[in-house]
Amino acid sequence: MAERSAIKVLGSAVDGFRDFAASVKSRVPMVRAGSVADEDQRLAGNVVIPHAIVSGLVLTVADHVGAWAELADSSPEEHQLILHMQADYTLFRPVLECLVEVIWILSGEDSTTRVDRALEIARIEYKHGQKLVKALNKARTPDEKTSQGVAALRRLIGTTATRLGKDAEEMINAPLVDPSSITKKIASRVPGPTLQTFQYWAITSAHAHGQLITTMRHAIETALPEPHASGALFEPDEELLADLIEFIGTLLGIAINLLTDQGYELRQ
Repeated sequence: MAERSAIKVLGSAVDGFRDFAASVKSRVPMVRAGSVADEDQRLAGNVVIPHAIVSGLVLTVADHVGAWAELADSSPEEHQLILHMQADYTLFRPVLECLVEVIWILSGEDSTTRVDRALEIARIEYKHGQKLVKALNKARTPDEKTSQGVAALRRLIGTTATRLGKDAEEMINAPLVDPSSITKKIASRVPGPTLQTFQYWAITSAHAHGQLITTMRHAIETALPEPHASGALFEPDEELLADLIEFIGTLLGIAINLLTDQGYELRQ
């Protein structure tokens, strides 16, 4: 078997991610009439949970992988990629999280489970939205549209919970699922080591939070000669980035298959 070339993997990803982003962002997400996704939407009684939640996660994936493709391919030199020790991983962190959440939602065995899982993701956004509204108000820079959007999301969560036979207030105020734990919940769907998804989530999270000491170990370190013998040169690890991108490709394939099977479509 021929050895994998990290540079070829990265170069192919630039083209593939760019095409995927363009395809998603140039079309309208819909659900096919009579499909599983249509049944889920009917159970929820609205087009937000789970349809808009799932579609929004896919759009977020497309937006970030498209941004990475443009960033990596921004060198004025032909056939040369620009890689980064921090920024590339930061762009891939929400990609991992969103794909994990899509796979988790759509892996539910029935409509009730899928809608319930979409509600969990909606509640995470609602709680973070609440904090944002409070922070803006405290800073004396209130944002009416943000406040209205968060309030509308609360109402949708409440009405959807009621349709599932749940107490709306209890649902809204219940403890949140830890987003990192969802990386483990989809383990049976993802080939390879059980905690591989969690491993990449942890690595990308450290970069996204600017944790310099822990992220530098993921760079290639080369000791400098005299007169700079006490220093070192740090460069992006092409192999690790290629591994991460191949793994994202695996998750993307799983998500696309689930979306297609359940009736999610992109229409012109």
